[in-house]
Amino acid sequence: MATVLITGCDRGLGEEFAQQYASKGDRVIATCLHPEQLSARRQFGSNVEIVRLDVTDEEAVLRLAGDLQGQKIDILINNAGIPGPHHLLQQTDIQLWRRMLEVNLIAPFVVSHAFVEHVARSEQKVIAFISSRMGSISLNNTGSSYAYRSSKAGLNMVMKNFAIDLGPRQICVIGIHPGKVAAAGESGLSVAASVERMRSVIEESGPHQTGAFYNYNGQILPW
Repeated sequence: MATVLITGCDRGLGEEFAQQYASKGDRVIATCLHPEQLSARRQFGSNVEIVRLDVTDEEAVLRLAGDLQGQKIDILINNAGIPGPHHLLQQTDIQLWRRMLEVNLIAPFVVSHAFVEHVARSEQKVIAFISSRMGSISLNNTGSSYAYRSSKAGLNMVMKNFAIDLGPRQICVIGIHPGKVAAAGESGLSVAASVERMRSVIEESGPHQTGAFYNYNGQILPW
């Protein structure tokens, strides 16, 4: 049984990650801004611990790491993030940009740094960052979305740095693009399908894959 810590489980990908890992019988630590809302929607078993956590609150992150001191975390999934809106140049919101950098870029660094020793203590030793192909400079041919693109491009650099710095400890650090997930009622990639494919990428990864930026289907994405 693996231990999986997932941030941003209030809804969407994070909620689905928690559900799928829990269904496998893994121990899941699901962090949320509003745990009561998740508990009202999902009836998890005893292998899931729902924890209130604001990932931008460094003291709260360090407190949780302290509460779990001495325990192993096989897989740490940095999922919490602000997905949009994707403004055009003239509509760029500077305050939102600052908030997005705090949540999408700085918080995953703080969380990963706080839990390095927990991950190092485990067998799988994986830290995954849920990124986006919109953070790829090579793939940007449409412009706009300054806040979101820069937050994910920065996240990719943080991921790469962690991969290099933690490589000697055999910790695998990867970034994953979840794909274009369709909203409820629309056709396209479902949340469940996206998470299932990303889980496959995570579970097949090891020290030799560290520092890679993956599409949800396992394809390597360019920076």
